[in-house]
Amino acid sequence: MKKILTLALVLVVALMATSCGPKGKENPLVKGVVGEWKLTSWSASLIEQIEVYVEFKADNTFVLYQKDLQTPINYVTFKGTYLISGDIITGKYSDGKNWGATNGYQTTLEPDGTLKMVNADNPDDVSKYAKTTIPSSVKGGAAKLSTRGDEAFEVKRYL
Repeated sequence: MKKILTLALVLVVALMATSCGPKGKENPLVKGVVGEWKLTSWSASLIEQIEVYVEFKADNTFVLYQKDLQTPINYVTFKGTYLISGDIITGKYSDGKNWGATNGYQTTLEPDGTLKMVNADNPDDVSKYAKTTIPSSVKGGAAKLSTRGDEAFEVKRYL
């Protein structure tokens, strides 16, 4: 009986030692990017010509709504997946094409609540997004083009 109690005590101590270790620190960016965002500034100086909304979902999918203000079409919708590794976000559209930044965007959540994305391939390419609710008129009025943009004209992707 004494051997069984000793063995049980050893097993309990071993279990406690392995389960009470330090927990891995969760990346705040993973939860921080989830939500709906609007592009508010972009170093490419086209900000006056475009309007972009993006929704990052918790299941690592995204929906991008964009409108080129120089053309008479509604918003165009692109869908795909994204991955966060450290402070780098990479993404791929549903047609397999990668986001514009081949090596992703170095991303930070700024103290004012904005999401800052710096192109890892071109550090001069900086965009900022403000957390918002995407208007239903944008979601409901988006043109259902293919993700390849191969209709009457090529649609440039802004992410």
